[in-house]
Amino acid sequence: MQPLERDATVALARCGGYDRDEVDAAVRRAVDLLGGIGRFVSPEQKVLLKPNLLQGQEPERCVTTHPTVVAAVARLLVEHGCQVIIGDSPGAGIVYSEANLRRAYTRARYTAVAEETGATLNYDTSYQTVSYPPGEVMKQFSIITPAIEADAIVVVSKAKTHMWTRMTGATKNLFGLIPGLEKSVFHFRFQDEYAFGEMLIDLNECMKPRLQVVDAVMAMEGDGPQAGSPRKIGVILAGSEPAAVDTVLARLIGMEPLEIGSIRSAAGRGLIDPATVRTVGDDPAEFVVPDFQKPSTYTRGRTGVWRRVTTAITQGFGKTYAPRPGVIREVCIGCGKCERICPMHAVTVTEGRAAIDLSRCIRCYCCHEICTEHAIALSRSLAGRLLAHLLG
Repeated sequence: MQPLERDATVALARCGGYDRDEVDAAVRRAVDLLGGIGRFVSPEQKVLLKPNLLQGQEPERCVTTHPTVVAAVARLLVEHGCQVIIGDSPGAGIVYSEANLRRAYTRARYTAVAEETGATLNYDTSYQTVSYPPGEVMKQFSIITPAIEADAIVVVSKAKTHMWTRMTGATKNLFGLIPGLEKSVFHFRFQDEYAFGEMLIDLNECMKPRLQVVDAVMAMEGDGPQAGSPRKIGVILAGSEPAAVDTVLARLIGMEPLEIGSIRSAAGRGLIDPATVRTVGDDPAEFVVPDFQKPSTYTRGRTGVWRRVTTAITQGFGKTYAPRPGVIREVCIGCGKCERICPMHAVTVTEGRAAIDLSRCIRCYCCHEICTEHAIALSRSLAGRLLAHLLG
């Protein structure tokens, strides 16, 4: 099947909760509004269904793509005659092993999804190098094998805030194709959120997912992608162009699309113009959450001279301004995930507790993202609070 022509159309289908029938109807409606599942995949194709698994958490926590949404998309594909494989590589502090995959699938309730829909779960933990000569910042990627072997990739992401990239939705979700601990290399290399966004666009252009479905029924606000709180938006989003889908999602949660590094990168390359993104289905205005809580690392978008001034300030005083991670010792269980994920080796675990060397910390917040115990707190220094007040 040839790649789709670029289409900045995004479908919205109201979905008030995770009742199976309601989710199935919303997913089918969203995909039908785009032309139907046959526009994206063909019968007998092997399709990788790529959810946001992170580390595998209970659905109620809004960390992972809800299993009811994953099941609805899987059913749609299976009914079309596709061979569906559900797969992801958990977060960067997790070793990419079969045992860890099994635990993550079970906690996220994807094991039940596979049994119910006829999809299979991926346990192949091998990966291969994929060349991408046109890449702006990356010419090759290490990619998990099921993504390479698939005829098509369908992404089923979760709407969440993100301490590093501000927001995670369609585009960011594909980062899960990078195997486990390999992800840390990217945080070391791309220490600016906009440079990281350039890498994400290269990754998406390299792997070319066919269809994007976003679980924005219940989203995560605050200090996502793991330590935030559930917040209802009540909609399923779908589209073929990840940056277009993310443009609509950003507006629903009160963010300016071009604040998001991946959207800015896509726009800079001429892949998308946020102003021309078209929606079909339900009116986006019905789902906007004006007081959606942003991550504590978030700065409001500005335009013109003031934006350039504040950007220069935050870049010049990045470590002063950015919140610092710190360990809550009485909560830390010494699991070592934060030590494994840190690209700068700024975290060490001794005597059963983690410690962070802030002089080496680059404020990527990987330790905060990966900590299931919420034992990594973020705070600003006095100078950082003053600077945040100035920029606020």
